[in-house]
Amino acid sequence: MDLAQVDGGTTPFLTFDACDGEQAQRVLSALDAFKRGSEKKWTSLVNSNAALGRRLTDQGIEQPSQRSEIPWDDPTLLFISCVKLTPEGRPIPIGEPQIRERIGRFPWGDGSALNYMLEFIRPNHKKKSSSSVGGVVEITELLNELMHGCGIERQGNDRYSKGKAGMDIRGFIDAQQVRALRMALSGRAWSVSAEEPIDGGMRDVSRNLIAILRAAERRDVGLFLRSHA
Repeated sequence: MDLAQVDGGTTPFLTFDACDGEQAQRVLSALDAFKRGSEKKWTSLVNSNAALGRRLTDQGIEQPSQRSEIPWDDPTLLFISCVKLTPEGRPIPIGEPQIRERIGRFPWGDGSALNYMLEFIRPNHKKKSSSSVGGVVEITELLNELMHGCGIERQGNDRYSKGKAGMDIRGFIDAQQVRALRMALSGRAWSVSAEEPIDGGMRDVSRNLIAILRAAERRDVGLFLRSHA
């Protein structure tokens, strides 16, 4: 896979990529262990996963089970190890181009539609049950995994935002979390703050995000969220 294929120079500010979210969690854990001085977890991961070893070998890595012999930075290694590819070796597209563009560029604050949702989502007080609050908690937790799971807030450092060719991985969720987030957003547990600055903004964000999640769910994949300067 050529990283130029996923370069963010002309793509939306936020990009969703199909990934193996469970494997991404294992890779993240192994890379963190290596950062703390132990290569054993990475070696065990690659030795127990022939497909991962082959993918890295296909990318020119001669000793994939040794993290110290892989010249890539952590975000590049995380992405290449876990992104889902077409038979031609390209990242699997998720959602229609128009939807990706609409959710990738948002006319508010830092340009993040997900941060907009986090800022203005509220429990639906018309539903007189704890499920409303619980639904919003689940939504915000999963949105935070996407927006900040690989960031300094969760990892204690910002190395996943400083990859080759501007590789900036914000976070990821696995296939089960994709379904959970899609169902929670499709329900009636949440409402919108009266202070929402863009009329219909939350409605548009939720509709476009649900479309992305549904596309990922059909393929039974997780999602990376990447940011581009």
